[in-house]
Amino acid sequence: MSALREPRSSQIALSVVIPCYNHGEFILEAVSGLQNYKNHDFVEILIVNDGSTEPLTHKVLNYLKENGYQVIDQINQGLAQARNTGISKALGRYILPLDADNKVRENYIVKSIEILDNYPEIGVVYGDAEFFGAKTGVWQVPEFDINRLAMGNYIDACAVFRKIVWKDCGGYDPKIPDKLGYEDWDFWLGAAEQGWKFYHIPEVMFDYRVRSESMVSACNVPENRKQLFRYICTKHLGLYTTNFANILAEKEFALLRESAHSQSLQVQVKQTQADLEQARMQLQQTQAQLQAELIHRQTQLAQTQGELENSQNQLQQTQTQLQQTQTELGSRHNELHQTQTQLDRIQGELESRHNELQQTQTQLDRIQDELFHSQNHLQQTQLALESSQATVAAMETSKFWKLRGQWFKLKKVIGLKHEP
Repeated sequence: MSALREPRSSQIALSVVIPCYNHGEFILEAVSGLQNYKNHDFVEILIVNDGSTEPLTHKVLNYLKENGYQVIDQINQGLAQARNTGISKALGRYILPLDADNKVRENYIVKSIEILDNYPEIGVVYGDAEFFGAKTGVWQVPEFDINRLAMGNYIDACAVFRKIVWKDCGGYDPKIPDKLGYEDWDFWLGAAEQGWKFYHIPEVMFDYRVRSESMVSACNVPENRKQLFRYICTKHLGLYTTNFANILAEKEFALLRESAHSQSLQVQVKQTQADLEQARMQLQQTQAQLQAELIHRQTQLAQTQGELENSQNQLQQTQTQLQQTQTELGSRHNELHQTQTQLDRIQGELESRHNELQQTQTQLDRIQDELFHSQNHLQQTQLALESSQATVAAMETSKFWKLRGQWFKLKKVIGLKHEP
């Protein structure tokens, strides 16, 4: 362990190294989780293009280059060598390997730097993860136990470690058989052999994408797993020899626990089989009841179908009558429409005649008023005439008597005899 020799001259505290081989459809999502650190002086992001051949990946990587990201191109050499290439060019004293299809939480970087700065004996910081993609849920990782780690890896590659740890371990092993995987397991065993301590953050620190075609699926093929275990155990034989008793005891404990669990499962299976047999018998009884019920229902259905056919015949007759009625109604509607048209025309004529009568009535009223005024005037004139006639008659009578008197006087004068 050589933490005291770790250089601190660089302002960059942590370098995120992202190997990429034909992961163009995912890498933008991985980078987006680091967006807040892109312009920070204490974090750098390096993307290693491990000889990608996919056009989409080339397009995405060129886009990242144009937007100021460091993209290192190399011929295809596998995941281990891609990480080594990125780490060798990294300026940070701490390293965070990030697979191109995963995402880190923002506080992972800050917490890891704080832990490694304050505890020089700690070489590796790791946390829990949350699955997404083909599987969901939280992956709660156990605390560090070298015996447990020797039995199988449980720490994902997405952990923060000192760059000096990488140097002490000689980097990631590019000689893993057939490049099948387990580079990170080999790396953690090497760090433990060098005396470095591990620190577990019991929180979700990154998001792990589950894909059916990932490298993990190839590692779980029995033949490949046997080959990988042989290689790892042989390479770290000293660690396995030193901890053989603990590893064997842990392995025996795990086997016994699995055996007890298997026996418990067998008991549960037997009980389940008994329950299933009972359920099968109940099912048979239920099926017989259902069969009898079905026959009864079929008989009722046949009767109902007969009634339905009668109803359908009646319905057809009713529909025929309805169609006839609709035809008659259509005819009556046409006649009504014609009658309505005639009524509308007659009403128009009546309204016209009514208007003419109103005009005539108005004229008659005016004439009647004029006649009334004329009659009044005529009556007044007649009264005046009668008055005048009476006056004239009176005047004439008065004048006659005056003239008669004068005549008699004159006759006396001339000696005429009085004539009555």
